[in-house]
Amino acid sequence: MIIYILLIAHLLADFTFQTTKLAQQKRNSFKYFLFHILIYAVIFLMAIFPWVKFGKAILLYIIIISSHFFIDWTRTSVDKKFSSKAIIFASFIMDQILHILILAILYYAFDIGSETTSIYGYIQQLPHFNSLIIYSLIFVIIWDPAAVFIKKLFSYIIDGNSCAQEENDPQIGRVIGKLERIIVSVLILCNQFGAIGFVLTAKSIARYKQLEDKNFAERYLVGTLTSVSIAFITTIVLKQFL
Repeated sequence: MIIYILLIAHLLADFTFQTTKLAQQKRNSFKYFLFHILIYAVIFLMAIFPWVKFGKAILLYIIIISSHFFIDWTRTSVDKKFSSKAIIFASFIMDQILHILILAILYYAFDIGSETTSIYGYIQQLPHFNSLIIYSLIFVIIWDPAAVFIKKLFSYIIDGNSCAQEENDPQIGRVIGKLERIIVSVLILCNQFGAIGFVLTAKSIARYKQLEDKNFAERYLVGTLTSVSIAFITTIVLKQFL
C-alpha cells in the first residue's frame, strides 16, 4: 500500500495543491517554482516519514524531492523555449511519466514494502484500510489530474493560444466533468454499468441546443469521451486491487 500512498501524495501535490494560477506563475518566476517544490516537500514529508523507517525514509525523501525539482525545472525550460503545442503537451506527459516511474523504481529498489514503521503496521491492520487507500487513489486521479489532462489535450488539438485558453478555462465545465467522473466511477464500483448511459444522456439533454454548433459538438464529444474513459479505465483497473 505504500506505493499507492506515494502516488496519492504526488497527485495531490502536483495537481490538487498546484492551482492553475500557480502553474502559470512558476513558469515565469523562480519564487513560485520554489513555492511549488515546498508544497511538494511538505506533502511527501507526511506521506513518507510516518510509514517508512527513518533510515530509508530520509534517502527516499531526498531523491524524490530532488528529482521532482530537476524534472520540473527541465520541463519549465522546455516550455519556455518551444512554443509548439505538440512539444508542450508531450513535455506534460513525459513529466508525469518520469515522476511516477521514479516513485515506482524507488519503491522496489529500496524494498520500501518491508521497511515500514510500527505505526504503519498497526494502521494496516484496521478494517478496510487497504480499500480506503484504493478508493482514495481512484478519486484523486479522476478529480484534478484528469481535469488537467483534458485541458492540456484541448490546448493541443484546438487552434489558439494555449495560455489564453487556460486563463479563459470555464470553471463550471471543469466542475461538471469532475462530478461526471465521480458518478461514473461510483456506478462502476457498484457494478451498475447500465446506469452510466443515463448520466451521459442527462448531460447531453442539458447541452441539446448547443450541440447544433459543430465546433461545440466536437469539443463536447472529445471532452466527454475522454472524461468517461479516464474514469472507466482508472476504476476498472484499480478495482482489481480491492
